Amino acid sequence: MRRIAGAMPVALLWGLPFCLALLSVLHGVMDADAWHALFRHSQLWPALGLSLWVGSAATLLALAVALLISASLYRCQAWQRLQAWIGAALALPHLAFAIGFGFLIMPSGLVARLFVGGATPPQWVTTQDPYGLSLIAALTLKEAPFLLAMIWSLLARGDVANALHGQWRAARSLGHAPGSIWLRVIQPQLLRRLIWPLVIVWVYGATVVDMALVLGPTQPPLLSVVIWRDLNDANTAINARGLAGAAFLSAILTMGGLVAAGLIRGVSPALRPSLSTGPSRLHAPWMSGRVVLSAIVASYVVVMALLIIMSASARWPYPALWPAQFRLTAAQQLVAEPAPLFLSLGLGLATSIMALALSVLWFETQPPKHDRVLLPFAVAALGLPQLVIAAGQYRLFLGSGLAGSVLGLFLAHLTPVFGYAVIVLSGPYRAFDRRYVAAARSLGAGASRRWWRIVAPMLRAPLLTTVAIGFSVSMVQFVPAQLIAAGRHATLPMEAVTLASGGSRALLATYAL
Repeated sequence: MRRIAGAMPVALLWGLPFCLALLSVLHGVMDADAWHALFRHSQLWPALGLSLWVGSAATLLALAVALLISASLYRCQAWQRLQAWIGAALALPHLAFAIGFGFLIMPSGLVARLFVGGATPPQWVTTQDPYGLSLIAALTLKEAPFLLAMIWSLLARGDVANALHGQWRAARSLGHAPGSIWLRVIQPQLLRRLIWPLVIVWVYGATVVDMALVLGPTQPPLLSVVIWRDLNDANTAINARGLAGAAFLSAILTMGGLVAAGLIRGVSPALRPSLSTGPSRLHAPWMSGRVVLSAIVASYVVVMALLIIMSASARWPYPALWPAQFRLTAAQQLVAEPAPLFLSLGLGLATSIMALALSVLWFETQPPKHDRVLLPFAVAALGLPQLVIAAGQYRLFLGSGLAGSVLGLFLAHLTPVFGYAVIVLSGPYRAFDRRYVAAARSLGAGASRRWWRIVAPMLRAPLLTTVAIGFSVSMVQFVPAQLIAAGRHATLPMEAVTLASGGSRALLATYAL
């Protein structure tokens, strides 16, 4: 009975809406005419190639940056202080960062004002460049902290930390330097545990819509943008083509993931001899890792400063380094119309707390073997393109009367937030030594007291990481919010993307903040 009571809230609030949305998509992609129209689309193949390039490049760069920083700081005092910066970086939504990053690198942006000057902005193609380089840079800067958070939470686990500590001492006694230990002992174990976070980052980068609308190329755009425009079209035939495009992109990404897994499995045996050699005097990349981390932190600081200054600037002509006039008109407009702000904050808080509560309820009431049922669905909620899930949810909620409602928005936002929560929390929670709880039970502590006094303090880092990631994920939801809101509600990402297409820069910066 306890297991059923623990599984029912997860099934009703998350599992059932998610599965029904996927079934709705499967029913909708049976239109042969939609597939014929999709394959006749002139932008299909160039846009697909661009999507795969952007997603793959951003994922590999973010992984390289996260591993370099981790290698330089691991077992140093700065490693323990890294968590605070990671939390701050995760709390800055992707769309807000993209807007501020655009202000930084655009032809009339701060970089051009500092290093080029002149009477007119340079003829640079920075934002919305045809190769997606600006989008790749922004995705890398945003996803590297997420991967760092995953690495930090893995290395903070008691069982992993103790095992790695013993392996570190053994390798040192054999004559390996810190860089060699990281490369040959720690990094291979981390990479095995980072498979699903890397899949999530890759799929997000290849299917992102809001950041692509702000920074991505336009001729052709990413395939996700092509699909997004079709899904928002009032013409039912074009709408059906968009749904077929979303299913096609999902299939391509699935095939790409399988090919990558096969390549990794084939290459791994060839790498084993180099990983087992030694001892080596390879030193850790102390300086380069700290330089990269400093550059990333500086980019976040500059982006936030630009958003703050831009939000209060009434006029900032090129090439001035400082606005000519300051006014709080944009902030006053946001205060006068606070509905998008309150709705986004409310959804972020409600979904992140609910996802944490549902995850804890599952892990407290279900045996570990039941995770094999839940985890594939959680991975599917993040591994499938957001366009597919959102389109299915829209069809489902339209038929059930939830389209255009706050409850519908809540359920749509909860889908990815709970998926992240389960994946982030499953490792630390299942590795927790339950003998502490058994000891507290023998002393007469009740279930709630055992959790609050024993489990929560010892799992504080992964619990707080889960909430931070969940809140950030909820805040940046644009695709499901736009579809499910049905024009009746507006969130901050919806307003910001609308303003990014040609509105007041001050108001755009204010919504980003």
